[in-house]
Amino acid sequence: MLVSPKRVLWPTDFSELALHGGRYARGFCELFDAELHILHVVPPPMSPDVSVMIPAEVPVSISEPEVVEASKKAIEALVDKQFEADERIVVDACYGNPWQEICRYAKSKQIDLMVIATHGRTGLGHALIGSTAERIVQHAPCPVLTVKNPQRDFLID
Repeated sequence: MLVSPKRVLWPTDFSELALHGGRYARGFCELFDAELHILHVVPPPMSPDVSVMIPAEVPVSISEPEVVEASKKAIEALVDKQFEADERIVVDACYGNPWQEICRYAKSKQIDLMVIATHGRTGLGHALIGSTAERIVQHAPCPVLTVKNPQRDFLID
């Protein structure tokens, strides 16, 4: 049996663990000569009253499209810093529920493999916060490789 993904999706929240997952995604893309899609989903505020979460001195004048555009620019800066120039890297950002938007993106772009980082929360933390990675694995239209905090790696720089 031959496995040859042509489009690999790496959703990122810009955390160190997510960046580690990106190294795996890039490795698979190099190995299979695949296109790398990098996606960031801007989640809605946890509270309907954003003013509760932000100090009064901070003006809240950023709109949803501005936040999404800023996310795209952050991904482009990340690509410039972390990856070699490659026209086979596609960057995108959107607004919404992260696991739903990631699965929707994967389906619409016909992604063959998804590489995501998982924080590995258990117990109460998992129950209260939930697991984006777990929901993605349950609903993804393609195979998903989950990468957790590295204790043992097979990446070679």
